[in-house]
Amino acid sequence: MHPDLQTTYLGVNFRNPFILASAPPTATADMVRRAFEAGWGGAVIKTLSHEPVSNLPNRFATIRNGSRIIGFENLELLSEQGPDEWYRDIAIIKADFPHCPIIGSIMGSTDSPEGWLSLARGCQDAGVDLLELNFSCPHGYPDRGSGAAIGQNPEYAARITNWLATCSEITTPIIPKLTGAVADIRYIAEELAQAGAHGFCAINTIPSFFGFDLTTLRPRPDIGGMTSYGGYSGPGIKPIALRAVSEICNSPGLPVMACGGIANGFDAAEFMLLGAPVVQVGTEVMLRGFGVIDRMRQDLLTFMEWHSFSSLTDFIGLCRDRVTSFEELSGRHLLLPRFLKNLCNNCGDCITACRDGGYQAISRNNGLPVIDPDACTGCSLCSHVCPTGAIGMEQQAPDRSV
Repeated sequence: MHPDLQTTYLGVNFRNPFILASAPPTATADMVRRAFEAGWGGAVIKTLSHEPVSNLPNRFATIRNGSRIIGFENLELLSEQGPDEWYRDIAIIKADFPHCPIIGSIMGSTDSPEGWLSLARGCQDAGVDLLELNFSCPHGYPDRGSGAAIGQNPEYAARITNWLATCSEITTPIIPKLTGAVADIRYIAEELAQAGAHGFCAINTIPSFFGFDLTTLRPRPDIGGMTSYGGYSGPGIKPIALRAVSEICNSPGLPVMACGGIANGFDAAEFMLLGAPVVQVGTEVMLRGFGVIDRMRQDLLTFMEWHSFSSLTDFIGLCRDRVTSFEELSGRHLLLPRFLKNLCNNCGDCITACRDGGYQAISRNNGLPVIDPDACTGCSLCSHVCPTGAIGMEQQAPDRSV
């Protein structure tokens, strides 16, 4: 019998924790429908706005490690489909998939309460289960005072959150989606919690510039020979997202939907260990399609079987307290490297790294690496550059040579 993947966020039940983020894969009702048929637990529709939207051509760029895309940039804007059409579509999808939550994503300006309220009312009347406030789009809208320009300004963000939280007509939970491009995301979250937010989504894409094609000297993405700063996503932003989720789960402690760099079920497990009961996925679906949900669910089941977890509640938040301030880290737990002779290929990478980036503690003895115990500080650099896994970090290393 497989472990149970059901989860709950702010009283809303999900058949599994994998939700489509507000992104190109949720641009139309047909796409959301196909995602639910494929097995996704829920979906955040592409952000609604009262402004007309027209996206640019050639608006994506990538960073590769060999054949694998590890970084993705986009200059895509909000939904090209109008709010009224979306309201009709949401109601139809909800009728056909009553057990698959739909989250409405909305964006307005800082000086128009009615803009936000009308979008919230429209989504709520259509049947959305939650309302996500886009305070974090990093391109296009910050120039106009929206998107990340709101999420980077606690006064603006709190004002808008309060408009919605105090409106008696809006009963759907309010979830601001935050940007990681701030000095202290905890402060922003704490301000919005006081303003009435029920939970958070963290994080959106990161402002970025993907450089130039050095053979043509044209920028990436190349839009008529010019470009602009866009949103960076994919596996490369996962550590930034993990930090944001960790900090918000601890303060103010409201429920968090994790988003950013999740490419498989094992990535999802890390966010859940910090306390996030659901995760949003965008870029991986763009690259692999809706069918990636099968692998993601299996990855998560595999992780649960490793630890004999029978449900997600067994480990959500289990490692939240493993993250602390730098000042509280103890220097007493000294780890030292240990070489495994049967795995060492004598490449010398550890010697080079330690010599030029460490403490000059590794040398050769009869052709094999050996550590100088008086010079080694246990920094672990050698273990990371070793291509074969021949170096591990141990509490005690009585025999430090191969």
